[in-house]
Amino acid sequence: MARLHDVAIVGATPAGFAAAYTLAKAGTDAAVVDVPASTAACPLTDWVSSDFFRLSHLPAGLAKRCRAQPFKTIAYHNVTLSRLAQHRSRGLLGYFFRPADLTATLAAAARKAGAKVTSSRTSPAVRLEDDRVMLLGSREIAARLLIVADGQPAEVLADLGIMTRLVRSLPLVVAGLDLPWTARGDAALHIVEDRERTELGMYFIAARRLHLRMISSSSAAGTRAAELSGLVSRLQSSGALPGNLPLHRAAGAVWHPPAGIALDLDTHTAKRCLLAGTAGGFVEPVAGQTLYTSVVSALAAARCAAKALAADEPAPALDGYRAAWRKQLERRLLRPGTPFRVLLPLVFANPKVTSRLTASLLFAQAGER
Repeated sequence: MARLHDVAIVGATPAGFAAAYTLAKAGTDAAVVDVPASTAACPLTDWVSSDFFRLSHLPAGLAKRCRAQPFKTIAYHNVTLSRLAQHRSRGLLGYFFRPADLTATLAAAARKAGAKVTSSRTSPAVRLEDDRVMLLGSREIAARLLIVADGQPAEVLADLGIMTRLVRSLPLVVAGLDLPWTARGDAALHIVEDRERTELGMYFIAARRLHLRMISSSSAAGTRAAELSGLVSRLQSSGALPGNLPLHRAAGAVWHPPAGIALDLDTHTAKRCLLAGTAGGFVEPVAGQTLYTSVVSALAAARCAAKALAADEPAPALDGYRAAWRKQLERRLLRPGTPFRVLLPLVFANPKVTSRLTASLLFAQAGER
């Protein structure tokens, strides 16, 4: 018979370990199940807005411990890279870092707090029973409650047998590259306009790496490698990047952030189960960023799970999850009235638009800051 944990958390991700840390600090027997990673989040060098490391319930000194590098500038480039508009902030706008460093730091904090970590070579099947949840994979795991913190929502909903109306996410596809970088780089997030209004280029330098990505919101099938190669060529031709980039040493990835789903789902709750992170579609809609919204949703799920464990009947506490995450994330998950890519060309004619565009990009809210 498998040991009965209080809470099992599927997904050895920042969201999963943040939930485990919160639960373990409260004395809850939490177990993180490390399953094969989904394609929902960036596996390369990434960025977050400045408010991420100020979230309550996260370990102290997290930014320093995961070697996050701050930036105060966002540079907007037109399609030919002949025009530049910059937003410079007196305070921090965000941080660059490697998600692997963040995950390792949160995992160490969760383990120190008492959380367990177990691995499954396959994504486990989930059986929701009256008094427990069973995860059936290469390892059998039992828990009183379950938090699913990683995965594509459609697949997770199907696995759990949750009946909900059909939802359609924004068709975001992101292709990225990490290249070794030894020269000193500017601490800025660069946004590059594309001829196709459904495409958006981005690059920055951090942790001795040059990171480039193309974000596509087109449902049409495209060659992501060709789009990314085109961005690199334009940057080299303009002199923004050198012509001798070590492309043979690049690490590449393609991921599909499920943007636009969280607010459309009928429910994030099943019998003894909560959906958080990318599994619940908690993805910012402008650039498909997952970290802030995933972690906040996971922390809310952990608090609701703790209340459910202390109650005679867990259902009412679990039902409070929707109100909890909406209070913190609803504005962040709303799609902006004017698409970011439509506003982008305006910054080169009217610099005052840069603050609005920066708020939309960083906080998914035009005019929020």
